[in-house]
Amino acid sequence: MVIHQLPVTEATLWLRILGRGKVQERAISQLSGLSVENPIRATALELAYQLQSNLGTNQQQQLDREERELVMAIAPLFQEQLQAAELRGREEGQRLILANFLRGRFGELDAPLTVFLVPVSALPASEFALLLLQLSTLTVDESGIEQARRLLAENVLKMRFGELGERLNDLVSNLLALSGEELALLLEQLRQLPDEELLARLSN
Repeated sequence: MVIHQLPVTEATLWLRILGRGKVQERAISQLSGLSVENPIRATALELAYQLQSNLGTNQQQQLDREERELVMAIAPLFQEQLQAAELRGREEGQRLILANFLRGRFGELDAPLTVFLVPVSALPASEFALLLLQLSTLTVDESGIEQARRLLAENVLKMRFGELGERLNDLVSNLLALSGEELALLLEQLRQLPDEELLARLSN
């Protein structure tokens, strides 16, 4: 099968997005023209992000660069999809996207990753899309999983407190050092606890 010889139809859209040059550009343009409610558009965007999540970082630099360019090209469309999901519950939509994304990259989610799904889903759509891009660059091993936990924790703390400067690294480490039960309880109380109390608990 030669991708550039495929007919320009919705049925071949996903395959043509995986093509190169003008073929890929036309496919992305066709994708952007579809309604955000179109299931083909939603499926193509999800597949594109799952593709990126399944790529390891040990590929040749040229392939890695091309795949990054693909994800960057569809990032605005992905944000549109998230904004449209607001009518159906943006946070729930983002939670499902993040859960599927992490499973596609790392397999079954452990407790530290799972407990961050709900608080991270409250990120603004643009920051959420950026987080997915950052997660997509991580290696598919224990080191990558540890970095994923830190990225999720950093985003949760920044969302709550804004920029924390040099304190951020220590607070993230303390947060991740909590037991699974303590971490889950703290994240459930995240929006209710006063800043001073939360910072004090994370500084101990």
